[in-house]
Amino acid sequence: MKKVITFGTFDVFHVGHLRLLQRARSLGERLLVGVSSDALNIAKK
Repeated sequence: MKKVITFGTFDVFHVGHLRLLQRARSLGERLLVGVSSDALNIAKK
């Protein structure tokens, strides 16, 4: 079973995010999506 992992901020979720997730899902049988926390996003600014 091939697993695909991706991550992102997704703040505000839009069609580009959807397309990314659809493409990632097409590459394997399982898709794991990590979502960055507010604290991480604030620290990156």
